[in-house]
Amino acid sequence: MRTKLLSIYPKLIFTFLIVIAPIYIISMKMNEFGEQTVRKEVENSMQSRVHFYIRLLENEFNRIVHMQKEFVNDKDLRKLSTAASIISDIEFREAVYSVNTRMKAMMNSSIYIAETTAFLPSEDRMISSLTLYDKLPAEQYEALKAASKELSNPFVYWRDRLFISFPYSDLALINKVDPIFLLSAELSQPELTEVLSRLKIDGSGGAMVIGKGGAWTVSSDPDAEMAESIKPLIELTPTESAEGSFRVVELNRERYWISYESSPSLGITLLMYMPEAEMLGSQHRYREWFWKLSGISLLVIFVFSYWIFRQIHQPMRQLVRAFQSVESGNLSVSIKQDRSDEFHYLYKQFNVMVKRINELIHEVVEQKYRANISELRQLQSQISPHFLYNSFFVLSRMAKYEEYDNINRLSGYLGSYFRFITKTHIDEVILLEEVNYARTYVQIQNFRFEERIRAEFDELPAQFEHLRVPRLILQPVVENVYEHGMRNKVRDGLLNVSFGCRDDRCLVITVQDNGEGLNEEGFADLNRKLAKLGEDMETTGLVNVHRRLKLRFGGLSALQLTNAPGCGLKVELIIPMD
Repeated sequence: MRTKLLSIYPKLIFTFLIVIAPIYIISMKMNEFGEQTVRKEVENSMQSRVHFYIRLLENEFNRIVHMQKEFVNDKDLRKLSTAASIISDIEFREAVYSVNTRMKAMMNSSIYIAETTAFLPSEDRMISSLTLYDKLPAEQYEALKAASKELSNPFVYWRDRLFISFPYSDLALINKVDPIFLLSAELSQPELTEVLSRLKIDGSGGAMVIGKGGAWTVSSDPDAEMAESIKPLIELTPTESAEGSFRVVELNRERYWISYESSPSLGITLLMYMPEAEMLGSQHRYREWFWKLSGISLLVIFVFSYWIFRQIHQPMRQLVRAFQSVESGNLSVSIKQDRSDEFHYLYKQFNVMVKRINELIHEVVEQKYRANISELRQLQSQISPHFLYNSFFVLSRMAKYEEYDNINRLSGYLGSYFRFITKTHIDEVILLEEVNYARTYVQIQNFRFEERIRAEFDELPAQFEHLRVPRLILQPVVENVYEHGMRNKVRDGLLNVSFGCRDDRCLVITVQDNGEGLNEEGFADLNRKLAKLGEDMETTGLVNVHRRLKLRFGGLSALQLTNAPGCGLKVELIIPMD
């Protein structure tokens, strides 16, 4: 995971994101600021409209109430309501025509008045602007009379009709007797709906006039359910505040902006509402395009980053793979130089470097090989004079005592020994031949140490017989036993050579004696010599064998020592089988 995170491709994407992040943050802040500005402007516009129209309706309705109150002093209306039975027919007709004329004038004075009516309960009659003189409608009169007791609420909603009624006199109402007369003005709901429609902004939303306590509603929206849903969400109690109220509510999973204002003098509330989606439609579309642009930008960043990744990372990966191949030991690798950019120079210099490393390695290997051959030649030439002297002395003694069979055997062993050691043109032999040579050396030494040292060779497994090894790797180890390991051994000396396998990967040749072994200082010094392979030092004996094994077989091969002071030294030659 860490490798993936540190690779070039995520870094490129992260870099581009850091570059464009401030732009997107500023754009989002601008969008939010624009949306807040639009919200504030729409809110102010709605409140201004509501405030203007509530004052307009308030003035109009108060004017209607004022005109009704002026009828108190109308002598013809008072005559008809109190003395109709005692005046002459001519005076009665003139009075009726006079009241009717004033009713018509009152109706024509406002577009909101559909009809004006004067109710005369004592005569069981009414005078209307549309019908001159007619029988008093009892149900309508009772409804208007019962609902007209609150002067702060002159509106009466009866059978889907809206009236402004004014009774005369208040004393009669308090004493629960019929008024002398009752004036009513039926409001034109179509005209009122038309005025409410003008409150809309760009034809969106709706408006409504709500009576005191939500008793009645006149709405510009034909959907009555909307009015019934909104009314419970607002405060319908009139206040003396000159400022209206603004709220955001949610209805049917859709958000609405509501602005409303009440009239304390009339007990009505004017309300307008607008869907938030329509008010912020342009902002929402801008936001949608913003997220679409963000998605497209991210896609472009990924594509562009991948293109740069292809242009940089892939040739870099090819170079890394080439280095890994060199690291694993393949010095024949070469990168094809088919580019015309900076990587062409890198590839060219890499090929030159590998070629030069190859040359240097070959030079070093050749030098080590020559040094190794020189050491081998030196080892071959280092035939111990004492070994020769002792061998010839033994021959001389055998000849003196006429031991012709032993002379024949010893001279044969010596011939084989010198023939093998003087083969200067051969550097490697099969393991069977190397073991036989070591056996020949032991047979020669047996003529001298037969009574003191006994040598045992285990059988070489057939699977290892043809394994090729450098010459003279076993005999120097065996010779070390005779020269050092059991130099002071008077009797019962034992030399054992065995063969085994370790982890199915390496052949282990073990040479063990029961001599005195090495003291701690000598054992540590010998191990230090084995570890310092690259330094100039004496390279005879065990050190020479160890160095040639390492040079020939690499890291898995080694010459390992196990020391037990007073119990002998064990030497293990580890040779990889592959």
